[in-house]
Amino acid sequence: MESVPFTHCPTNKKNCVSTIDLTSYHRIAPLPVSGEVADTKARIHQTLNRFDHVEIKEEGTHYVHAVFTSKWMKFKDDLELYIDERTHLLHFKSASRLGYYDFKVNRKRVERFKSLFNNA
Repeated sequence: MESVPFTHCPTNKKNCVSTIDLTSYHRIAPLPVSGEVADTKARIHQTLNRFDHVEIKEEGTHYVHAVFTSKWMKFKDDLELYIDERTHLLHFKSASRLGYYDFKVNRKRVERFKSLFNNA
């Protein structure tokens, strides 16, 4: 099985959150999942479909990369998801492509994703 395919958040920017980061600002908890990988992927797709302005750019067996485009300024943010079959956790990295600070947009996006995923 592959390892988490994304890197840590840049330490000098506050526009990213990740389940693999240890710094308190960037750290966000992974989401416990159960069942088969295919079922989790189906729930990921169902959850992403509940967001506006999102497009899946890349997908692997355990990985999904989605891009969110802001409504007005057309800024792009990347959301990467990784299903860790061994630990039964869904890992996240959500990051803005531009800028330094995101007013916690990425953190709010992941928290909303988790809430919608759990209610799917």
